[in-house]
Amino acid sequence: MSAAADGIAGALAGTRVLELGDQRCEFAGLLLAGLGAEVIKVEPRAGAPSRALGPFARGAPDPEQSLFFWRYNLNKKSVTLDLARQESPALLLRLAARADVIIDSGLARDIDARLGAYREFSAQYPRLVICTITPFGLDGPWRDLNAGDLVQLAMGGIAAVCGYDPAADGRYDTAPIAPAMWHSLHLAGEYAAIAITAALNFRALTGEGQFIDLSIHEAVSTCTEVAMPSYIYTRRVVRRQTARHAAPVVSRPWLHRAADGHWVNATISPSEREFRALIALLDAAGIDHELRSAAYADSAHRAKADAQARIDGYLDRVIASLPADEIFHRAQRAGLAWAPVRRPEENLDDPHFAARATFTSIEHPELGRELRYPGSVAIDGDQPALSYTRRAPRLGEHTDEVLRAAGLQAAELDALRRDAII
Repeated sequence: MSAAADGIAGALAGTRVLELGDQRCEFAGLLLAGLGAEVIKVEPRAGAPSRALGPFARGAPDPEQSLFFWRYNLNKKSVTLDLARQESPALLLRLAARADVIIDSGLARDIDARLGAYREFSAQYPRLVICTITPFGLDGPWRDLNAGDLVQLAMGGIAAVCGYDPAADGRYDTAPIAPAMWHSLHLAGEYAAIAITAALNFRALTGEGQFIDLSIHEAVSTCTEVAMPSYIYTRRVVRRQTARHAAPVVSRPWLHRAADGHWVNATISPSEREFRALIALLDAAGIDHELRSAAYADSAHRAKADAQARIDGYLDRVIASLPADEIFHRAQRAGLAWAPVRRPEENLDDPHFAARATFTSIEHPELGRELRYPGSVAIDGDQPALSYTRRAPRLGEHTDEVLRAAGLQAAELDALRRDAII
């Protein structure tokens, strides 16, 4: 492995990664970069396709202002290289000689054009770990099908388990919906990062590299919660439910409107402790109720449909009596796992996230200010497990630096630039 780059520490400090392909592999590269790897992004001379994805920092389309590109390419370095030119495999080989990992992504036919070079790289450098990320993998009857994020979520089954409650008359014809944008690429990126780190651990034990053929479709299809085991073991199809997990049986609603108009996700389990906590909340809010009666002291009575409907009605009333944040804190003090439904921007100033360095501020000289980015979801001791300190690179910002480190001389760089290869 190489020496740690630019003073970035982390579990993968000293690991060098070449990232090729399109946005399908950028999240994997981002995770590896956050773990301390030196990630060298190899872009076409016109720039990676993701540079054209908006929104843009100053509104107008600009390949150096894409917020999407900025988000997914923190800590990375950019090298421009026209991979279609006949000189490019030799240049890539020189870069591979100094690399530990190559990540590539796109349609299978895009990867096919580079597979011969990868076989040569692996033969010369058997410790190299290569990971390809494609919609359906490099073989099989679907390998040449095209699929974007929404298609992946539909075909992988995630959209089928996300949606809304059946109609009031019990008919189940609500449409499936997709979760957050780029969900399929996040899943594939996480699987890729896990597979790559496992391969690096295996190499440390055996000296052998690996070739990882990652299918986004297969990554997505493993994340449908209980849909697959429910059907495999009981032949029951789960039903979509509003703000709740899909399940074979439609459960009681969890969403309730607070006094300030915000939604609160709240329910009461069959446990005696939670039932008593609800009574205490009702009493504190000054709401008359019948839940201290002898009938409701019987858990069997509370499990009946009409009694549960009455309890849900009291849930509605107590939550409607207070602002969402206040009912959240009261319920949590009572040991109830309730929470308001937040808009994404409401998380930015959360004191808990601040204490755990969930967001990180990175200087953007071109804007004259810092921008805040999602940082780490875990802490290693007192440090974030993922660390991001550098903005995404400008196109070709590190071409000369990286190629010089690979042994190219100034005259060679000048010739490559004149021939429009870099």
